[in-house]
Amino acid sequence: MMMLRNIKNIALLVLMMVCSAGYAQQFAHTTGNIAGLGNGWVKFSYELDDTLYQDSVTTKNGLFSKKMRVVESVLCTLSNSVNQQIRIFILEPAEIKFNGEVTKFYNLEIDAGKENKLYQQYQKSSGAIIGQKPSPTGDEAMDKKLKTSFSAGLKVLRDSLANDFVKKNPNSVVSAITIFNRYVTYPDRNRADILYQSLSPQIKKGEYGRRIKTFIDAQGNTSAGAMAPGFSLADANGKMVSLNDFKGKYVLVDFWASWCGPCRLENPNLIKAYQKFNGKGFTIVGLSMDSSKENWLKAVEQDKLSWVQLNDPKTTNGKVAELYGVKSLPASFLVDPAGKIVAKNLRGKDLEKQLDSIFNK
Repeated sequence: MMMLRNIKNIALLVLMMVCSAGYAQQFAHTTGNIAGLGNGWVKFSYELDDTLYQDSVTTKNGLFSKKMRVVESVLCTLSNSVNQQIRIFILEPAEIKFNGEVTKFYNLEIDAGKENKLYQQYQKSSGAIIGQKPSPTGDEAMDKKLKTSFSAGLKVLRDSLANDFVKKNPNSVVSAITIFNRYVTYPDRNRADILYQSLSPQIKKGEYGRRIKTFIDAQGNTSAGAMAPGFSLADANGKMVSLNDFKGKYVLVDFWASWCGPCRLENPNLIKAYQKFNGKGFTIVGLSMDSSKENWLKAVEQDKLSWVQLNDPKTTNGKVAELYGVKSLPASFLVDPAGKIVAKNLRGKDLEKQLDSIFNK
């Protein structure tokens, strides 16, 4: 009986230790010693599942300590109350120590876990690939050729570094961040897809893995005949408007921005098509990629855009742009009454011709 009780006690103790360890791994324990920061504050900012999370802690003589729950390891920005400098790091379930001077906040030393070590390693290796830019020869054509050759060589080296890093670290969130920053932000679906396949199942399920997969799938998901990805965004008054609200009509989903010159030049063509076919069952939904609401609404007024206007202040990093694979502007998708994509990126007179073939059979 005594032996049985001891075995149960040991089993209970082991269970408590396992639970305790699992619980501890859900937190990042951050501490800092930053000369010159004084009695101010530091702020942590990161995005997860299209939501911005922010947390802060006050400092005393430059010292701080903060314990934060970590759902998954993510890229995080550390800012301060003295200047506008930032330090980017990986918020991970580990001890994370910051040391340095507030005047060189961007270069704070970070002593942390595996993910931060890998992130710093990759950043250092990437920064080392600079090379010697070709000196001007005075010959414009030759200078252009040399510059193109230099850029191509630099790209080969950086592609090789990214490839080697991801293949060696398939279970690191830094590998997913590397793919995202290199081949999603600067779109290259083929390379993104190849390296994505190297990631472990766990990393594929994470924030960056999901966003890479969305980018890869966007090409097929927005091809002619595919159902247009659904979305909801706010108008100028904060009212949420959905693509489903326009079922039964032909809809041009138009991605644009006030700062996009080609977008603004295309607006007269959109106005002409809208005025000609709006009464026949055609409309436009403008998706502004402006981070400034003021600039967005000013452009709407200046260009006299009378159709529904929605906005995503996260621009091409926003969820809707990612669903449609939009990384450059302008971009547009013509959707039929059933919600299927008919065509995309119709410019100039092409939109009017397409609508003529639909409504004037």
